[in-house]
Amino acid sequence: MATTAPNLPIYIRPGNLQTSSAIEARVHRKLAGAFRRYGAKMTAVEVHFEDVNGQKHGGENTRCVMEARVNGRIPIAVRAGASDLYAAIDAAARKLDAAISKAVERRHTRARRRFRQERGRDDAPARSAATGVQGHAPVTSDGPLADEPQSDRRKKVIIAGYGPVGRALAEELRKLAVPFTVVDTNPATVRTQETLGVSVLCGDATDPEVLRAAGIETAAAFAVTIPDGDEAVRACAAARTLAPEVHIAARITFLSQGIGALTAGANTITVEEIATAKSMARKVSQQVAEAGIAATSRPPPAPARL
Repeated sequence: MATTAPNLPIYIRPGNLQTSSAIEARVHRKLAGAFRRYGAKMTAVEVHFEDVNGQKHGGENTRCVMEARVNGRIPIAVRAGASDLYAAIDAAARKLDAAISKAVERRHTRARRRFRQERGRDDAPARSAATGVQGHAPVTSDGPLADEPQSDRRKKVIIAGYGPVGRALAEELRKLAVPFTVVDTNPATVRTQETLGVSVLCGDATDPEVLRAAGIETAAAFAVTIPDGDEAVRACAAARTLAPEVHIAARITFLSQGIGALTAGANTITVEEIATAKSMARKVSQQVAEAGIAATSRPPPAPARL
């Protein structure tokens, strides 16, 4: 029997035990805490009951198994036995909460590490420009796609959003002869691009059904170029749930959203406010150099980075 909590499907499989509305309510109540903390990262929870000893009494007569999927990754499963089903549900819920907390913290740690690495790579061109030494190219949504192995480059790329960034990426993919499909919410854009022969789908890139229709499960890469940073994070999470192996490159508006995008499943990010700051710094520095403006005093030390 399947029951559904608000925004989170909870499927109860009673097995060889008889369930009841009281037991189902107990399951939902015990999982409420995990849902409040991790609901945005969870897609569903399955709860299995089992009669262990049959007609025998004493010891662990019942067993409860709970399985949750977090961010589309390998399911997290726990089990607990007790003398009655209510106690088994309570114990399993505690174990599941702890297991999800541990998995989410590991993912946050990896996301923070990747975020620091991304910022370090983004800082390299600015430092190199100041010293006249060529550094690494900044991380952008289209950069990693050109480095894909030849076998992967024959697969389709999905572009979420067809504004200036999405169109620029599409043009680069055309040069590389890489097939792509566009997902955009603007019907006028979709109609226009269809007449131009572009593979395009009208829909919301945060909707799993739209992503399935676009072919996310077999795509080589998913480029999120929509201008709303919060929607971009949700699109990353939806895509990662459906396609654990797809490369996700995301355009993010603010630095504060960067960790959120990486945690949601993005492999690489382009932060608009950082890109804008670096572009402006390069332009101003170039103008200062061309005008021959000399420093009249020792510049103040740069603030320490936390």
